[in-house]
Amino acid sequence: MSLKEHTVKSYDKELQAIAATLDEMMSLVSTSVEMVAEMIRGGDENYLEKISAHDYKINSLDFLIERKITTLLALRQPMAVDLRYIVSALKVSSNLERVGDQAKSIIKKIDRIGVKSFEGNVKNSLLEMVELSKVMVRDSILAFNDQDVEMADQVLKQDDTIDDIYSSLFSILEADSFSKEQAEKIINILFIAKSFERLADHSTNIAEITKYVVTGETGENK
Repeated sequence: MSLKEHTVKSYDKELQAIAATLDEMMSLVSTSVEMVAEMIRGGDENYLEKISAHDYKINSLDFLIERKITTLLALRQPMAVDLRYIVSALKVSSNLERVGDQAKSIIKKIDRIGVKSFEGNVKNSLLEMVELSKVMVRDSILAFNDQDVEMADQVLKQDDTIDDIYSSLFSILEADSFSKEQAEKIINILFIAKSFERLADHSTNIAEITKYVVTGETGENK
């Protein structure tokens, strides 16, 4: 983490512990997103059961970060950028937890309609959204812990690509007519794509939080 060093070394260790827990949480969330990719590719595992157990670990780290931050605020009374980082870490943790929730929600949707619903370009587009989502999650946490505004801006640009892929999927509505079964499948595919878009939005939230920590300015201030 790139926050300035402090005279009290134990304070630095406490800050580093928060950053390390966010890194661990990010790794678990990335695994959740990868489970979605494996399921779309046609994996044989019971991903619904697997993601539920995995999501419990993410939630546990979210609670752990909250406890660490509450203790740090009570004992250290941080100021300026330290205070912004510590308080913002709560929001970052919450956004990571929601990424995990979105991944679990997507797996539930896929389990309901079956992986055979994904064909050709649709499957490729969803996998592209998965891979980009993983990059955004990873880079948003790196940006936050390193206080890297340029990397945060890159995450925001990647979100535009996610939005473009989501918009392109609406081309599946261009057929002249649909059976009831086809219409239900299309609706579910678009709901899943929308969930990916929301998942990516949590990474952009973290990127925006990073810029606030570094500059002290919110988007409304500009």
